[in-house]
Amino acid sequence: MPYIPALVSILGCIIIVYGLHVWTPKQTLSQDKVDTILFILCIVSILLVIVLFVFILNKTNQIRFSSNTLSSELNTLTQKMHHFRNIIDILVRSDVWNTGLKEYIDKEFGDLNFFTMKEFYKGRSKLALEYIEENNRYGDSENLYLEAKSLLLNDPSKSKVETFSNPRNYSPRILKKWLEHKCGSGIWYYFGYKYASYKDELDVNRIFERHQEKILSYAVQLDTHRYQDMGFSEDLLSKLGEQMSEEVIPRLFSITIQSQQRIPKIINFAFILLILLTTLGVFLPISILLFQLPMFFSFISIGFVCSILLFMTLSIYPFVIKEINTSR
Repeated sequence: MPYIPALVSILGCIIIVYGLHVWTPKQTLSQDKVDTILFILCIVSILLVIVLFVFILNKTNQIRFSSNTLSSELNTLTQKMHHFRNIIDILVRSDVWNTGLKEYIDKEFGDLNFFTMKEFYKGRSKLALEYIEENNRYGDSENLYLEAKSLLLNDPSKSKVETFSNPRNYSPRILKKWLEHKCGSGIWYYFGYKYASYKDELDVNRIFERHQEKILSYAVQLDTHRYQDMGFSEDLLSKLGEQMSEEVIPRLFSITIQSQQRIPKIINFAFILLILLTTLGVFLPISILLFQLPMFFSFISIGFVCSILLFMTLSIYPFVIKEINTSR
């Protein structure tokens, strides 16, 4: 909202009403002159109402078109996230992990999730501090296991996945946590750059062949162009993690936030102006002309319509500049 033009317009309205009521000699404002002015103001107000009405309709159509585009992209990204989580679910349940790792984490740190562990410095969890002190029992691959389990959560406050299922829509809370802690980058790191160092702890050959085929199938559904010519390997998992952490999760979070935004303030403000202008710029002058209301009501109508014109004049340039920058 353009606060300075609004403030200037309000002050202008007060000055006009006060000046007409106090300073203007009554003999200079005959009833015929006031009636003529009110008639002109009524015509001007009707034209402004039409302009505001067209503006609101235009903005609404823009939002509708944008919402349709966002909805289509949101559905595509959500489905990609579903496929990736299905892959992670297979990995978590598979034997890719070193013997004893899953049992150790699930038993000793079953109430600890990846997000709390990464935020241990906040001192909210003694369990997170205990985990940090005992880290590296399995070559640091336990961090990857916690990260993988976090990608199966639908609620960032939870630590266990009782029954894994893909939601219809991902909440901004879980997406924000995934983005904040770069979930997926661990898959990229451990199975990519550092796989030679972690091959004993994370041997992809220990994954059953049918699970390998499922992972490859989900990967092709996720991105046919990127993965259709790849076989199952640690390189496939690394590229999946990179795509999720660098592309899909950030974009999915951004689109989800945009899709949940309320009506823009400019439309709410235009609607308020429309109501006030219809009431004080159209109905009030008509009522004054019909029922011969006191002169003070005429001053209110004159001051208000003049202030609206002043406001539109002062705020049109910043609005145009903002619209141009937004469209680039």
